[in-house]
Amino acid sequence: MAVGSAWCRFLSFMPGLKRQDLEEYQLDEELWSCSVCDFQNLHLKPVCLLCGTRRDTRFIEIHGVSTPAKPATVVRSSSSNYLQVTSTRASSLHATASRIYSMAFENVVLPEDLNAQQRSARMRKQWVRLHDVHGVVRWTRRFLDAAQVPDAHVIQMNTPPLPSTPPPSSSGNLSPVVESPRTTHQSSIDCASPNDLLQKLHQAPTEDCHVIMWQPLDTTPANVTVLGSVVPPATASSLLEISKLPFYMKYAWFLHQVHDLVVPYDELHIKVKVMRDAIVQEAVENLLSYPPRALCAIVRYEFTGESAQDAGAVQREWYMLVSEGLLVEANGLFVVLNREDNSYFINPNSSHAWRHPNHMDHLKAFHAVGRFLGRSLLDGQVIPMHLSPVLLKAILGVPLTLDDVEGLDRTVHKGLLYLLDHDNAQDLALTFSVSETHGHNTVVEVELVENGHLRAVTDANKAEYVRLMVRYLVFGRVEAQLSALLQGVYDVVPPELLMPFDHKEFELILCGLAEVDVADWKANTVTSSNLDNSSPLQWFWEVVEAMSPVDRSRLLQFATGSSRVPVQGFKGLTSYDGEICRFTLKGVPYEGGAYPATHACYNRIDLPLYPTKDMMKEALTMLLLSDPTGFTIE
Repeated sequence: MAVGSAWCRFLSFMPGLKRQDLEEYQLDEELWSCSVCDFQNLHLKPVCLLCGTRRDTRFIEIHGVSTPAKPATVVRSSSSNYLQVTSTRASSLHATASRIYSMAFENVVLPEDLNAQQRSARMRKQWVRLHDVHGVVRWTRRFLDAAQVPDAHVIQMNTPPLPSTPPPSSSGNLSPVVESPRTTHQSSIDCASPNDLLQKLHQAPTEDCHVIMWQPLDTTPANVTVLGSVVPPATASSLLEISKLPFYMKYAWFLHQVHDLVVPYDELHIKVKVMRDAIVQEAVENLLSYPPRALCAIVRYEFTGESAQDAGAVQREWYMLVSEGLLVEANGLFVVLNREDNSYFINPNSSHAWRHPNHMDHLKAFHAVGRFLGRSLLDGQVIPMHLSPVLLKAILGVPLTLDDVEGLDRTVHKGLLYLLDHDNAQDLALTFSVSETHGHNTVVEVELVENGHLRAVTDANKAEYVRLMVRYLVFGRVEAQLSALLQGVYDVVPPELLMPFDHKEFELILCGLAEVDVADWKANTVTSSNLDNSSPLQWFWEVVEAMSPVDRSRLLQFATGSSRVPVQGFKGLTSYDGEICRFTLKGVPYEGGAYPATHACYNRIDLPLYPTKDMMKEALTMLLLSDPTGFTIE
């Protein structure tokens, strides 16, 4: 990617807006509600942003109830495409309902027809905060998928976490510029020196970092944050009202709140030099070394040996590369447990699998991962980290139940449901223990209760067994890692800022859009005058539309430094500090053998005016075959 040196050219492509300003322009937009997940989409979008369901899809949901037999009832929700059937004979009604409604509607979907993305999005509204009759904010369960009511728990710290690094000394003021501890040995804001840092990296976190609990929901008020702090009633009520707003309005509120957290550039900013071949190791070290105030300072990145001024693209690429590196299986922090949606969960074996050249403890690494997630929210960077719905809910403090095991392993979830719904549990030869891999292929037996390997699962105690298995699967086996990660996230952002969002909305803010919408890209592109109504411009979009999704993402990465689309779509592309910078196509004279040149810092492609469409297609194809990362001088 070529990086231009003329700063004034860069500024000329910016309309002077911030990300939060865009959302205010959408407040009067017409919205439609998805029949599956109830997400309110902009009227121009033909498919749901959260779950991919088409606008004209009719979703029929059948709930079983335990009351005596009574006629089935049909309830229509706020979405005109949503139908809910309630009956005591739910299982027998599935086939009947499918036949009846498939004759009436062209696109009918039943719960068993949903894919992993749709199921996860549908579950986002299972739990909501509401005022009870006394005006107290409490968690409320809106629907059940199982015949039995599963116990609900929340993951919560019982004391606010302590900062892992000491605050700045009172004798010194903050320096306007702080160099990365990787490249500078001293700092006036009390960043650790390399020797001190290495000593800390060898140490495991103190016991205070591990105080995390699996709390029964009925003993936990809904106005208590993940960190265990109590939100005042007035604030809790305000956050509840915000949670009821359409996502676009909530997101506008969130952006304004986050903007106020950022330390002004003139007061403090950080310059970090990065080596590409050690980007993950350096990232976790640097994130752990920042004192509290520096966690909200503006950071400028520079890749060692490359000439690039960080006007946005270098930062975007840093976030992308670190995200991808953290998820690499060889690094040992995360694993894919659910092959259906390929989402990542904490590796229960991370204490053995994590490798760091300075022997950093794996819990320190998870603390850094949490800070990385928090910083991405602060910087408005969308990252390719498709985390498990269970992990996203844990970060937000949303209640977890047996239903959530499906997000980790659908086969295990079905097995637990089968155990509850059928007799003769002893025939399965289960005990109150589970096998777990430690180290390199060493299998150990973990007991769910004392002497659990000696206690058989029977019809009399199978409900207890399922409760303990749910706790183990979503919490117990990753308790310490989860504690460190939660602390890291909330070192950067206050937990109150995330309380209005459900786990799918949180994922949307964190990860943006994976799919490149060519129509949206085209509608939000600025073109030079020599491309207006020209054949090369028409050919360019025809070639892009014919590309595979992977190639479109690669082209986007070449042009912007990131393969992800912002939450607001292409109109939300930014440069530095959240300033809007539209994607631009600039026509340049064609010379034999010329290829398009990309300028990722200001989201621009210089497009030679090729004489034929085939020549343009060949040039773009060759561009995509090269490495989309790295910066060179124009």
